[in-house]
Amino acid sequence: MRELQAPRARTVTLALFAAGALLLVVVIAGALLLGAGGGPTAGPQAVELINGVPVGVKDTPAGALAAADNYLALSSQSVEQDPSLFAALVAQVYAPEVRERTLAQAAQIRAADTQNMSNYQQGGRGIAVIAARRLDTYTPRSATVTSWLAGFVWGPRLSPRQSWNLIDTTLRWQSGRWLVTSSQTDRTPAPVPAIVYVNAGNDRSQAFSRLAGMTAPFYGTAG
Repeated sequence: MRELQAPRARTVTLALFAAGALLLVVVIAGALLLGAGGGPTAGPQAVELINGVPVGVKDTPAGALAAADNYLALSSQSVEQDPSLFAALVAQVYAPEVRERTLAQAAQIRAADTQNMSNYQQGGRGIAVIAARRLDTYTPRSATVTSWLAGFVWGPRLSPRQSWNLIDTTLRWQSGRWLVTSSQTDRTPAPVPAIVYVNAGNDRSQAFSRLAGMTAPFYGTAG
């Protein structure tokens, strides 16, 4: 994972899929429940799609969680894989004071990360998943969320890999939506809830052809 540092006191981290992470694994204790359990129910209107971008529009604890889930998952997944979508996300849901710096840092990462960029150009894929999250603080004007983020990446010439990180996100309620003011990788080592099972080629990119056409879910919506 790589960090993008915005101006001091307004740090914005972009969590990327690490090319040197472990092989894709079987998760202990079964499949992860996306956006479910351990917190308040967000409701069908917590997140709205505006020009293809999920926007958190409910100023409640559950609404803040749903906003953080979507913003973190989509930023992690799109920063290299779909720069135009990432730029649209920044324009919609990042605070004005961090937008320019965030886009500049994203461009620097894409220029430096030749392996992942080449993988995507060759048809590789990456998916981000919020495995769990916690609402640390909430007021009607701000919220902080800690998220357990997983990133999975594979490609024609890249064996399936994964990375796990704890991400601390700060949101501000402004103009009817939640905006990202800060998102940083926690210094605490993130747990990796898995062991490697290699069986019948499940560690090869060809196995991932079954995921063709799939997209990551939006969190906190009825769909």
